[in-house]
Amino acid sequence: MSIMVPAYVVYGVQYEYRGKEVFRHQLFFENLLPAMRGPAAVMARRIESTFGISALSRDVLATPIPLIVQLNQPPHTTLFHALFTNAPANVP
Repeated sequence: MSIMVPAYVVYGVQYEYRGKEVFRHQLFFENLLPAMRGPAAVMARRIESTFGISALSRDVLATPIPLIVQLNQPPHTTLFHALFTNAPANVP
């Protein structure tokens, strides 16, 4: 959920490890892996029913914006970076 606009996005992150270190990661937005789809749908329904907000589409989130968001600089900064996170693979 964004604290700036009444909207949210649900996405998935898949990690590959070498030992204890992250070797590679991949982000999934609208084409979630099968194992991610059920939990994502539950989270989306709960967010919408609790907060009355809507999801933003990947097309809208990919809109370039003329802002610097931490290490992202135009033309590589998107609405997703500004509204949600500049490091989507960094999931606590």
